Amino acid sequence: MKKLSQKIGIAEELIYGYFGLILFMFGATIESSWFSSFLMGQGIDVSKVSLSFTLYGVVVALFSWITSFLVNRYSAKKIMASGLVLLLITTILLVISISINSTLLTMFAYALRGTAYPLFAYSFLVLVTLQTDTVKLGRATSWFWLSFNLGMTIIGPALSVQLLKLFSAIQVLIIGSTLASVGGCLTILFCKEYIKRVDTTIFNEMKSGIHIMIEYPRLFVGMIVKTINNIGQFGFVIMMPIFLIQNGYSLVEWSTIWSISYIVNSFAGVLFGILGDNIGWRKVVVYFSGTLTGLSCLLIYVVVNFFPSNYFLLLGAFMVFAVGIAAFGPLSALIPAIVPEKKPTAVSVLNLGSGLSNFIGPFLVTLIFQYYGGNLVLFIFAGLYFISSGLSTLLKIHKNPSKSYELSIEH
Repeated sequence: MKKLSQKIGIAEELIYGYFGLILFMFGATIESSWFSSFLMGQGIDVSKVSLSFTLYGVVVALFSWITSFLVNRYSAKKIMASGLVLLLITTILLVISISINSTLLTMFAYALRGTAYPLFAYSFLVLVTLQTDTVKLGRATSWFWLSFNLGMTIIGPALSVQLLKLFSAIQVLIIGSTLASVGGCLTILFCKEYIKRVDTTIFNEMKSGIHIMIEYPRLFVGMIVKTINNIGQFGFVIMMPIFLIQNGYSLVEWSTIWSISYIVNSFAGVLFGILGDNIGWRKVVVYFSGTLTGLSCLLIYVVVNFFPSNYFLLLGAFMVFAVGIAAFGPLSALIPAIVPEKKPTAVSVLNLGSGLSNFIGPFLVTLIFQYYGGNLVLFIFAGLYFISSGLSTLLKIHKNPSKSYELSIEH
């Protein structure tokens, strides 16, 4: 393990955590690709299903933000353990609510489920950020997002759909929580933590999380860029199954395109992590992230409207999107480096952006798609991605940590 960790650029004491993260994310989000259609099949109104996912996104955003504060106060392992416990509790509540056909309990349980993966995954990200040598941080964070996406967007959707052919929805949820428990225990028991606790209240930590974005405006800019990062990932999974079917594609074609794209994304993420460590994290984000994702949205528009039902052209467009998403990866190293003396608080800003994208992506799709159609969504997403590349030029870091990190015209 020592040789492996040195070779791939991650801290030896955290290597088991990456494997645990894959299992946890798979189990914690096992329902993400089919739960909305399942709820509608249970007779729950579309508006209530939409509200459930909106509430889930809000909870994810909130707990993504406060995870770093909780880690500061109580330790990463305790917060990861609490995320695992909450996952088990919400699984039990969902099983009960589905069994008794209670819409209200289902909505409550699913919203509460939004606490689980941010507490676990982003606590581990704090460990990665604080316990990895700076020269290897781009690679270490890229491996984090690879593990995160393997569980959530690659293995999860493909395997869970197959499991549904063999088991009931309740049984699949139980299988997911079991695998998440194995991954959680692997991470908590075998990772070593060297973070010192801060003797303060969570309220004071939250105040510092807000104040730091005022004191260092670049962090606020970084949060906006990180929010834009995944609006496509979380928005497309809602829009594309409907939009593409309307334009001559099948659900199977869409699901395979999405899976292949995120396999490409995984490899691209590692390559961009290595590239960022060598040429600079900001350069990777500026030149490749929003540029490629914005271009991909326009390519998707062109393929769908001018080359209808062309599977391979659409796959190519989504592969460009996946590579662009991967190029946002170095933000996980770049944002904490803006204020290296306050890394845990800076990570909270990063996590807030990650959580907000989980809410804003679906919100924009819900707001625009049902009234104006998918083409306008693609243009708006493209514009936001191009803007993110422009904003990324502001995310410079000082070579001398003692200097001010305030945003200025000179820098």
